[in-house]
Amino acid sequence: MLLNKSSRLAKDKIFLAFIISGFLGVSISFGSLYLFHIILSILAILLFYSLKENDFNLKIGFLNKTYVPNFVIIFAWYIVSLFWTPNLELGLKYIFYIFCGLILLLSIISFSRNLKNLDKIFHLLSIFVLIEIVIALLESFTSFRMPISSYSSIAIFFGKEPINYSAINSLILGSNFTPPTGFRWNTNDLAICMIIALPFFLCNKHTLIKIFGISAITTIVVMTASRAVFLSLILVFSLYLIFIKKKLGTLSLIWLVGLTLVWGMNEYRDSANPRMNELANSVDALGLYLKGEIDIGGSLEWRRELVDNGLNAFYNSFGLGLGAGGSVANQEAIGAVAGRFTSMHNFWVELLVEGGLFVAINFIFLLIGMIYKLFIISRNSINKRIKFYSESLFLSVSAFIPAAISASSTIYFFPMWIMFGIAISVISLSKKRI
Repeated sequence: MLLNKSSRLAKDKIFLAFIISGFLGVSISFGSLYLFHIILSILAILLFYSLKENDFNLKIGFLNKTYVPNFVIIFAWYIVSLFWTPNLELGLKYIFYIFCGLILLLSIISFSRNLKNLDKIFHLLSIFVLIEIVIALLESFTSFRMPISSYSSIAIFFGKEPINYSAINSLILGSNFTPPTGFRWNTNDLAICMIIALPFFLCNKHTLIKIFGISAITTIVVMTASRAVFLSLILVFSLYLIFIKKKLGTLSLIWLVGLTLVWGMNEYRDSANPRMNELANSVDALGLYLKGEIDIGGSLEWRRELVDNGLNAFYNSFGLGLGAGGSVANQEAIGAVAGRFTSMHNFWVELLVEGGLFVAINFIFLLIGMIYKLFIISRNSINKRIKFYSESLFLSVSAFIPAAISASSTIYFFPMWIMFGIAISVISLSKKRI
């Protein structure tokens, strides 16, 4: 019995290490090999021997959890799509990406068999989120840079090819600052990770933790100059005040004050005072940027071209989709946009173009259902931990929808899979407790 307990503890530690390695992602890697892949191999060996000891009696009860069949069906569809994908190599790579994300999601659900285990995952992830926040702030305001970053001069020693983003700077804070990347390699992925984490600070009962998280993450999102994530930030605060705090009056007052300040600053654009003039023009520039009238680095132009090329190919597929990896293969055949972009750079369009109407509709209903259930649980649960998780995840999943537009692709973005895994675990645990 002691041996079984020891074996169980060892297995739990491997699962936790696997989940954390997923969160760390590319930050600990060489070339295409991540720490995540190494621990995945160890976990696979461990599970194989565990199955062997149980005469290959596989327990797959966790596959019956809410929304898990949806992910499995989507994965199966992408496998079938290999028969018509324009590039089998890219298709297999895409399948591998989904496989890694699905294994991470299922590992979280399997490990979160009770609230105590879910708390373990949350507490560990909290530590690494705080570390990433500190790193991102250092990258924003000092010369410090993560070794594996698209801005790092030593990234080449880790099998990476740094990208020159020197032309892209924050409109608001000036050219002396470079966007942070944290554990994510690029700025947009960091911004999405931060917007997923923000609600857990917003819904926290500890005032100091709440203030620190809100201030730090807002600063980081602004520093990344990610338009879609900045709009997600506004969405999170709005949903929080309306549905969590139920203070519609407060939200209305904030919007009124904010719009008044913007109007007031607009009046100072031609002020003789240089500081007021600079501030007013910065606010004006922010407004133009969010409306798309200012295009940093030509991002709107090449994103539109990528989307147009993808949608044209989708129309020609009669709604079936190009298949796994098809959007990249299609763009490579046409030619890289702006000389280097082949990824769709819009996750929702990518799902439609590659998975067709089947995957797109399935995913839409999955997200709507998940958001609705998390909201209902947040209103009805009498368990404080479940209530905290459901409130936070309701905001996180909602904010992820517009934020995902900014990334090149989130199919291999592990924080998304972690978010979905924890959300499904909370929904499943709430049924037991309610």
